[in-house]
Amino acid sequence: MVFSNRSPSLTSLLALGLAGALTLSAAVASKPAFAQDDDFNFLDEDYDEDADVPEDQATDQDAAPAQDQADDPDANKDANKDANKDNDSDELGFDATPTQEEDNFDFTAPDDDDDLDSLDLNMEGVDDAGIYKSKQHDVEGLQPDDEAIEWERYLRQYPNSQFKSRIESRISVLTDKMYDSRIQTAEVVEQAGLAEIYFAQPFTLENIDPRKRLRAGVEFGLPGYLAPTLDFEWAFVRNFSVHAGLRGRYGGTSFETGARWAIIKSARTNTLLTAIGDVRVNMDPTFVGLRPQLAFGQRIMLGDTAVDAQIQGGTELVTAGIFSPRLVGGADVSIAPSTTVRFFFETQTYMKDLGWDQGGSFRFNVVSFGVKFQERGKGRKSRFEAGGGAIAPYAGNYWSYHSGAIGLDLDYFM
Repeated sequence: MVFSNRSPSLTSLLALGLAGALTLSAAVASKPAFAQDDDFNFLDEDYDEDADVPEDQATDQDAAPAQDQADDPDANKDANKDANKDNDSDELGFDATPTQEEDNFDFTAPDDDDDLDSLDLNMEGVDDAGIYKSKQHDVEGLQPDDEAIEWERYLRQYPNSQFKSRIESRISVLTDKMYDSRIQTAEVVEQAGLAEIYFAQPFTLENIDPRKRLRAGVEFGLPGYLAPTLDFEWAFVRNFSVHAGLRGRYGGTSFETGARWAIIKSARTNTLLTAIGDVRVNMDPTFVGLRPQLAFGQRIMLGDTAVDAQIQGGTELVTAGIFSPRLVGGADVSIAPSTTVRFFFETQTYMKDLGWDQGGSFRFNVVSFGVKFQERGKGRKSRFEAGGGAIAPYAGNYWSYHSGAIGLDLDYFM
């Protein structure tokens, strides 16, 4: 072997260095390929993919999607679509301020958003916000029963209504109102049935409206007729009273007592049906008479004018040596154009010996007319009635005790 003492050339050194660099580069470039191989993993088996990421790296990762979305026109379009959907929900009334409707029955969409999304608006029997709002406007101001009927019809037309639960709640409220209304109406009717009527007091006939009152009056007639009246009546209940007093009649002054029973006394219908039972003890000549009668009275309103009409009739059973029944009764019409003035027209009948052929029957029929004035008390219909009128006989066959008279009358109510 022959050794050369000559040194390596510069060209040989450069070639050797270049070969080493290429070898190192190839080794570095091959490392990612090994990491992607499922059968060759340099990572530890216990490595946790959800482990904490450094804060600076996490910030960058979170910011990246937002930046990508800003750069992506389609992503912006989807975001605007979601915003518009929220605005549409507001238009349907999710956050709308309740309207000023009764019971705060406001225009709002269903409570469950998922239910709203799941409804197919093209399905049969489904309404929309416009239809529902229009129906609310239509039923506004109706009575509870009428409004409930309208909502029932609405649910039959739209059985799959988006607002079904709210409509059913409204119907429940209206049903309660109808029930309360019936109770209140029944109470009003009951109170009206128990209230006073303040029916017109007659001039020459019997009172048919049981009241607490004191009556005083007098009749002056020709040729020498004088008939005083003084009577006290006390009502134990609104439809039953008793009375006692003095009463001047064609046959003389008598002491009278008796009772009034209003079988019907309705302030709602302004109707009276009264049974009258009186006992009369005539002083000169002395005899006793029983006077049972039945009377009917009705008030009729003609605008602001009250017309009180009554009719009464019965008999007087007299025991004056022989049994002598008489026919008694009459009618009265009182017209009150105001609360303080009342005009009356009245007739009274008294007849006996109807089957007597000698001289004919005894008939003492009179007509009267006049005016009365009322004084209204605080919280009461009237405190007293006072007035007067004229009395004249007609269609009679009587002994001339009475050729006409004028009378004064006062009723004081307690």
